[in-house]
Amino acid sequence: MNRNTTLILLGIFALLLIYVLLTQNAAPGSASATSTLAPTSAVSGPLWSGVTADQVLRVHVTNRVTNKSVAFGRDSVEASWSVSEPETQPADQLTAANNVATLVNLQYRNLITATTDLSVFGVLSPTHRLEIGLVDGRTLKLVVGDKTVTGMDYYVQREGEATVLVVNSFSLDPILGWVENPPYLPPTSTPEPAEMPTPGADSTPTGTVSP
Repeated sequence: MNRNTTLILLGIFALLLIYVLLTQNAAPGSASATSTLAPTSAVSGPLWSGVTADQVLRVHVTNRVTNKSVAFGRDSVEASWSVSEPETQPADQLTAANNVATLVNLQYRNLITATTDLSVFGVLSPTHRLEIGLVDGRTLKLVVGDKTVTGMDYYVQREGEATVLVVNSFSLDPILGWVENPPYLPPTSTPEPAEMPTPGADSTPTGTVSP
């Protein structure tokens, strides 16, 4: 092996050694940053475990950005639904019942536990707040924070818990939209009265005697 070949091989070996050292030094830092930002566990489940639609007496959704809210409820499980916010009006019974079913059947996709800085998820200054009043007197509360980096999910948190949950925006956006579209009973249209036929100009009035 001549001297030039030896120098070339030594140069290649040195470059490989530098690459390996740089890779090893960078790996711990990037892994730490990832785990600090979003340490998720690949689990999923119901957001309100054990809660069914027939247990719900009232629903309140608040948009904290626009300061608008919607509330609808009933006095008992046998009573009819009515809207109390933004205006007190009768509710469309089917729409209100479907809204409640949608709410209690929400699922979370992931949960985040290994973090102490909740501000990065927006749950400390939430955009929306949800409350569900149950027949047994309990009130379930949920705050909605920022969207994830992909924009496909929201970070949410249940009251009294340190865990942050990830909920698909496709299922949560319609619920947040109730603020702008309360489940009011559609107005009943009144049919317009039929127009009476107008007598023709050449018609002869009844009872008129020709000369």
